Amino acid sequence: MRPRTEARFAVGTRAGPCSMIWKAWVQADEAYLACRVFGKYQKVSFHSTGLAQWSMTDDWVKQNPSRRNQERHVARWRFEDASPGHASLMFKVQVPYSEVRAIPAPQDNKKVFWVSAVPPEATVRFLFYLTGVNAVEPAPPETDERRKLFALKLRSGRWFVALIDLISLSADDLKRARAAVIEQFWPSASTAELVEARAVLFGPPSRDESDCHGLIELCLAEA
Repeated sequence: MRPRTEARFAVGTRAGPCSMIWKAWVQADEAYLACRVFGKYQKVSFHSTGLAQWSMTDDWVKQNPSRRNQERHVARWRFEDASPGHASLMFKVQVPYSEVRAIPAPQDNKKVFWVSAVPPEATVRFLFYLTGVNAVEPAPPETDERRKLFALKLRSGRWFVALIDLISLSADDLKRARAAVIEQFWPSASTAELVEARAVLFGPPSRDESDCHGLIELCLAEA
């Protein structure tokens, strides 16, 4: 079987409440992340040069003639390459279960790695690692707290591996983040207009050396 080069993932179920559908993919020696709602205009990319960036896409630049290519990078940073037999933590996508909503089911039949049976107070954390060169797909040890979701193979023989675990995030912090996004981008929006609105917030790593850059998904209307 040929190694997969792309994977979709989400919290919830196809027929029930769910998060946005996210996508990870690799092309040659580059790896990427985006979500279905914003995928045409935003993506996170990890380049073979060791440069990572959260950027607006070429489609965003072309949408407005006044925009310039150099304006599309929201954040840029560097990452360390992993040595053989090891892996580097690259990025995290966090989806609090409080942000899962009932939305129309996907109209296509593309495979999605659904993460379900999540406690209401928990946050699903998708952790992305880049390995050194491995001839076979990595099989990191799984525990009750953390398990492998999928692995994508780069041309160099390295792997972009997704693990998941559950953490707890402060409900008050999520509420404040939601309010800050609304105040900045939708200050005049009605409650009805916010019901279907979602946002992603980018954050740098904390002072913890084991942390990394990441995004957190938010619904702008409270459940």
